[in-house]
Amino acid sequence: MRNDQNIVDFVRYTLGCRCPDEVFDQIECRNGDSQTNIYTRSITLGGRLLIYIWETNDSSIVEAGLPAMLVSGKNERDRRGLNRLRVVIATDDVDHIGSIAQRLFRDLSDKDERVHLHVVHMHDVANLI
Repeated sequence: MRNDQNIVDFVRYTLGCRCPDEVFDQIECRNGDSQTNIYTRSITLGGRLLIYIWETNDSSIVEAGLPAMLVSGKNERDRRGLNRLRVVIATDDVDHIGSIAQRLFRDLSDKDERVHLHVVHMHDVANLI
């Protein structure tokens, strides 16, 4: 069973999002389809914020898949008329995976100021959905 307060706490305190309270009135969660999506889960808040959560410890998969996931998320954000995209990589190796992810994110030319990348520890996403 989903605990919406865990989602609110994650978004506010782990991701540092200063969303107004009314954004949390509508929370939509989906599991990713391993055949069509690279992300593990997605959360949409208040028709404004799209969050992709990707759980992985494999740096080669991050290198291969992160650019496509960022582009896909940006396209979904725009298609749905949402304000922001936050891509979250949850891993047990935050330093190593984070270094790779930040380099890829920095070098991605097809992003804008409404796309954000976060690398967090796997336990930070354990109780979201």
